[in-house]
Amino acid sequence: MTKKQTLLKSLFFTLITLFVLFLVGFIYTSYNLATYQLYYSKHMPHAKGTNPEMVFILDGLDFSEEPKIKGIRYDTDGHNSIIKDNSFALRQSYDGKKRNYELSFYERKNNELYRTYYFDKTGRFIEYFYQKPYDNKDIYDSSEQRRKEAQGYVDEIIKPVAAKLEKQPKVNLQWLFNKKYEKRFSR
Repeated sequence: MTKKQTLLKSLFFTLITLFVLFLVGFIYTSYNLATYQLYYSKHMPHAKGTNPEMVFILDGLDFSEEPKIKGIRYDTDGHNSIIKDNSFALRQSYDGKKRNYELSFYERKNNELYRTYYFDKTGRFIEYFYQKPYDNKDIYDSSEQRRKEAQGYVDEIIKPVAAKLEKQPKVNLQWLFNKKYEKRFSR
């Protein structure tokens, strides 16, 4: 074997080794970010009013475990939903343009039909919608009171689910997660 052939052979094995290491690193990084996204979302800097935990729980629901919590069930057939006591559900929205998430009720209350809170792609409250039963008038309310109500209902679902799902990563890639998602939640 000539010196040139030996050099080409070692270069080839070096390139193959580097490619395999890169591939393993890429797969591990992707796995780490997906597995610990709830931990990272909780510790990521974000603008006031955004809710990264809600967003990542709902978006990743069909790929994560569904913890058993009394009064909570999951529906991942179509739009991911978390249902509380068969009275209200937090889900990915059917609208999908401006309204990316919604919290809706199954029963009417105080002469309000079709009660729904809407959230944008960052989990920020947009508005509350309901319909008056006798004149079918649509009412939209984006007041601070409705925002607080919405956050209370979201917390009833998200806090127990997050407590069961959150795991601390062995290799913390918070900086990479922040680089990937922080811009979305900083507005």
